[in-house]
Amino acid sequence: MSDYRNLVENSIRKCESSAADLRTAAEQVENTAAKISFEQAAQDLEQCIQKCKIALNQLY
Repeated sequence: MSDYRNLVENSIRKCESSAADLRTAAEQVENTAAKISFEQAAQDLEQCIQKCKIALNQLY
């Protein structure tokens, strides 16, 4: 497996973990604006994850 593929797969795992952390933060805060911002940030990361997966699939 090529180095760049490993790099991207590791990045995807980190982003998945970060998105989960942001969702946990959103569940824990009481401030509505912060809750919405954390949730939106998690969704943004998930969109990036999907784009990275699509790019990896285009390689093979």
